[in-house]
Amino acid sequence: MFKKRKTSLETISKELINKGTETCILKIRLLGISKIKDHFIYECIYIDEKILKTVPIVAKNVNSVVDILSPYVNKGKSEQWTAFQIGSENAVASRMK
Repeated sequence: MFKKRKTSLETISKELINKGTETCILKIRLLGISKIKDHFIYECIYIDEKILKTVPIVAKNVNSVVDILSPYVNKGKSEQWTAFQIGSENAVASRMK
């Protein structure tokens, strides 16, 4: 029988980085409902240029989380800058206008 192995995201990320992984999404988690109609707030934990990052993302669904994050990966942007661009309801609402 297959044994389930529990490993922390930090441990997994270190293993991936040590094996040369540049970019990888480790987890997408729903945090809540956004004030923006038909949008949710997600938390995305990912490796970008061998750096573990966690950012909130305001998106319509899980598929759009990946689409929204993609242009910000491998660009040398900080976690804080990316979080402001894609995790701020105000920034997202202003782009929708």
